[in-house]
Amino acid sequence: MLRTLFLTLGLLATTAIFAQKGYNIKVKLDNYPEKDLILGFHYGEKQYVKDTAQADADGYFVFKADTLFPPGVYLLVMMPDKRPIEFMLNSDDQEFTLITDAKEPVAKMKVKGSEDNETFFDYLKFLGGLRPEADTLRAQLGRTKSKKDSTEITAKLNGMDGRVKKYQKDFIAKHPTFTGAKVVKGSIDPEIPEFKGADEKEIQRKKYYYYRAHYFDNIDLSDRTYLRSPLLHGKLDNYISKVAPQHPDSINVQLDMLFDKMKGSEETQRYYISHFLNYFAKMQLVGFDACYVHIGKNYFCTASWPAKEDLEKICDNVRRLEPILIGKIAPNIVVKDRQNQNHALYDVDADYTILFFWAPDCGHCKKAAPHLVEFAKKWQGKGVKVFNVCTAVTDKGPDCWKGVEEKGFDDNLFLNMYDPYIQSKYKTLYDVQTTPQIFILDRKHEILMKRIGAEQLDKTLEQIIEVVAERKKQGK
Repeated sequence: MLRTLFLTLGLLATTAIFAQKGYNIKVKLDNYPEKDLILGFHYGEKQYVKDTAQADADGYFVFKADTLFPPGVYLLVMMPDKRPIEFMLNSDDQEFTLITDAKEPVAKMKVKGSEDNETFFDYLKFLGGLRPEADTLRAQLGRTKSKKDSTEITAKLNGMDGRVKKYQKDFIAKHPTFTGAKVVKGSIDPEIPEFKGADEKEIQRKKYYYYRAHYFDNIDLSDRTYLRSPLLHGKLDNYISKVAPQHPDSINVQLDMLFDKMKGSEETQRYYISHFLNYFAKMQLVGFDACYVHIGKNYFCTASWPAKEDLEKICDNVRRLEPILIGKIAPNIVVKDRQNQNHALYDVDADYTILFFWAPDCGHCKKAAPHLVEFAKKWQGKGVKVFNVCTAVTDKGPDCWKGVEEKGFDDNLFLNMYDPYIQSKYKTLYDVQTTPQIFILDRKHEILMKRIGAEQLDKTLEQIIEVVAERKKQGK
């Protein structure tokens, strides 16, 4: 579903007309016997083919059209091994010639008509010139056993690093609007100050907060150039998956910050709304469906650009998941016991209620049953009750009571219930699409944990009780 969104966005982006003036890119490759040369571009995490050209009578591959490309990092893909040569495109610098050797494309690159590409390839040649010496020094450093030699080699490497940083700084300062300079700047991590203090943990904490606060200093998320570069996607994924605090509420705050920074580029914002919606839809960690709901509710479902069928499907998912997020008050349901007497979930008198949905013919439920029985025996009389809801329906309803006996769900240990005609709407209220499903509720019926394995239930409850006790000590 979301892959369709990506393709749609990609097609819209690459066919947009930005001006009447078009692109005209000529490429000549020595030592390249193949007939075809492919023109591609970066887009988010992937690369796409834009055009294919064959050499003309003068040996030039010509890519030409009466529309302009969006700015970014583009690719000349050499066949048959698909080796790429990356080059830069500005919004209005799209008529130029690249001449090089297929065997040494960077070292022998000559650029005519594009200062952006000329300066960028000069930068790459500068790095390439340093690489042999740097590799030699690193190899020596790995072999040396002398502290003096190690210090000298490290000093030389640091000196080379300083030269690179100076080159980068000068390059960015001289050509701030060039795509090449933007890419170089965006690849530079923030330099973390040396914090002083006796407490090492406090120093590390300050470094982390500084790094997080300045993570995007060198990259403008509102600049559409970065969407078509190999840089932005990895940087954003790393921030959300590693740099930001790994808690759903914290992640949602950071997502809001990122989407706000992208406001100057609607295309970038759309892409990453779709990307992170998909990312959290696939997330297996418990509780992170809150991020999926947050993106869907606040960005996707309020937008006009998603396809109608995607909008309906995703927004329906969001509506079903929101009421049963961790931290929400669980919906009340009224179900029946084997004597067909009604029992409300909210009438259960317990510090913690385990709400367990299961089916008589469910193989995973059969595997879960022994763990649940063991759990119920351990916690009996300790303020914990297990509220079992069998999901067999209509004429299969009586199978619930056979299943209760087979699985050892003794009425002295469990509150065994069923709802053969789903009058309580539990399947919708709790999004029970598969079984087994487990929810842990507190006395106020707040959802503390959900959708864990039965084998995890005992340890999870112990951890919850420990956290609650610690919070009470702290007066929270």
